[in-house]
Amino acid sequence: MSNNKLDHSKSSKNICLMSKSIITANLLLSYGILFLVLFLTIGFHKFAHAQLIGNYVDFALIALISLLWTSYNTYRIVNNKVAANFKNNSFTFVNIAINPKIFFCIMMWMPFAGAIVNYVLLRQQRHLYVRAQLALDPEWKFKKEPMQVQILLMIVTLVVVLAIWLVYAIIGHVEGHTVPGIFDVLLSPIQGFIDGAEIIIYLLIMGAFLQVINASKALEAGIGRLTKKLRGKELIIIPVIMLLFSIGGTTFGMCEETIAFYAIVMPIVLAAGFDGITGVIIILFGAGLGVCSSIINPFMIMTSVDAVNAAIPTMHMSTYDGMFFRIFIYVIFLVTGITFTTLYARRVKNDPKKSLVYEFRHLHLNTFKFDEKAIPEFTLKRQITLIVFALCFVMLIMGAIPWTDLTHWDGFDRLDSWLTNNFPFIATGVGAIGGWYLASFSLLFLTGAVIVQAMNWQGGNHFYREVVIGAKDFLSVAFVIAVARGISLILTSSGFGDLIADGVSHALSIDKILGTLLLFLAFIVISVFIPSTSGFAYTIFGPIAAPAMAQASVQYSIAGGIASTSIANGLVNLSSPTAGPFVIGCEMAKVPLKNFYKSAWKLLAILLGIAIVLLVVGVYLPPSIMGQ
Repeated sequence: MSNNKLDHSKSSKNICLMSKSIITANLLLSYGILFLVLFLTIGFHKFAHAQLIGNYVDFALIALISLLWTSYNTYRIVNNKVAANFKNNSFTFVNIAINPKIFFCIMMWMPFAGAIVNYVLLRQQRHLYVRAQLALDPEWKFKKEPMQVQILLMIVTLVVVLAIWLVYAIIGHVEGHTVPGIFDVLLSPIQGFIDGAEIIIYLLIMGAFLQVINASKALEAGIGRLTKKLRGKELIIIPVIMLLFSIGGTTFGMCEETIAFYAIVMPIVLAAGFDGITGVIIILFGAGLGVCSSIINPFMIMTSVDAVNAAIPTMHMSTYDGMFFRIFIYVIFLVTGITFTTLYARRVKNDPKKSLVYEFRHLHLNTFKFDEKAIPEFTLKRQITLIVFALCFVMLIMGAIPWTDLTHWDGFDRLDSWLTNNFPFIATGVGAIGGWYLASFSLLFLTGAVIVQAMNWQGGNHFYREVVIGAKDFLSVAFVIAVARGISLILTSSGFGDLIADGVSHALSIDKILGTLLLFLAFIVISVFIPSTSGFAYTIFGPIAAPAMAQASVQYSIAGGIASTSIANGLVNLSSPTAGPFVIGCEMAKVPLKNFYKSAWKLLAILLGIAIVLLVVGVYLPPSIMGQ
């Protein structure tokens, strides 16, 4: 490599670092000025004139749009680690960005100019980044990484606080509530961890349990053996595998876990004469339809129930409420998905050219070659492991059903009392089956993990490592819950959530059916931006939607609202580019997104239509089925 090339590469790296510093300074100054102005506006509200506040509001809204756009582009640029090569004319914008006096004047007295400067600066820098990187590497492509849910929720936190400040600056402070400050924003995720400790601990333990199960290879061995036995009965593969995956989706939110099964299921599907799209639908929709119609999925049902009880302490809601309705939705969705997939697979098997990925058939067959040796052996230990795995989820469902209230049979209560009185060293605080909640469920899955690991014992250190790995996989979900719970706490303590819920309740009071459909449509739109089920439960459903439904003049079922949320969020995660498992699944199966959309849009449309019908029917169902 010549000295000129070395100097050019070194110069590009230095300029890239300088560029990041410039953008960071731009953001800090922008947000600093915005918070300062709004803080002063709130602080001097009692002395300020309404017109003056209106001017600040005008400035804040314009600046906020500019700053959010700047933040988004900065995130993409910094995470792609692109080299920059500034030209002289770009330093005009750089000087404006790093000169506090000039920048303050532009942002304070010329909001439109400030917005234009931010926009042009980022567009200019991105253009120079791309051009410089292409000069160094002609095959380089600018990758747009999706924003992480945790970062998105932190931005939502800032937006919520700014909205509270602006609204209360105009209408005045609401008695009995506190207006959050800057440190409250920083404290909210920590407080969210504290308040959401029970659900977070449960999910971490479930993560450890699933890791121990996955490490035993029992699921892979069981499904692999089953699919081998079904060879020659190709169409039976579809309902059987979709049923198994859907059970995982509806009970423990099986979603990302399906990624490991593409290497097992795809070769068998292709060997049976089906195509790649069939394999994706079997795996993705198999688990996804279970998530859509979650019966007791902790990420959707338990977090939603927890969020509702936190927002409405008098509700005393349980995971049992609405369970019969959710089971009915699960059956309808699963039958629809299996029927559609089977008909499509049979058409492709009869005429491979009707496949929407026919041009990729050779690629798929070469990539996914069926190898029986690749399937783990289905040993006795793995068979027992699957039995323990199934029993844990059977006990999960049994523990959530209030048997005494439902059947007027108190056998489980008497058994719990007998154990407590006669064998206190066994159980004194677990509670009777039917009255279990998160702490008891945590104990259930921890016990299951210990039993499975004992059968596959490789020492205490190995068990500890598996538990840590499993918990770490769910740590990102814990952060989502913490940040989302922090937003919920801000909405509750400030009274802003009640303010929004009161406005929404008036819209819901017009007509029950129309209100149900409007909520469902809103849930679909919001789910595109907040694909996380837990994040959605704590930021939207718990503090806003549930209180609005409770305050409406017509009677709504909160449990029905949870079912509506589950369907909306689940359908979006089956088709939205913001949904990681969907995009990764198509990539694993070597199926382009456009080809998948061409085949799956009919199924999605059918499911959407069925969902609307079911939600309308649910309006007329009695409380014994719909819950509270």
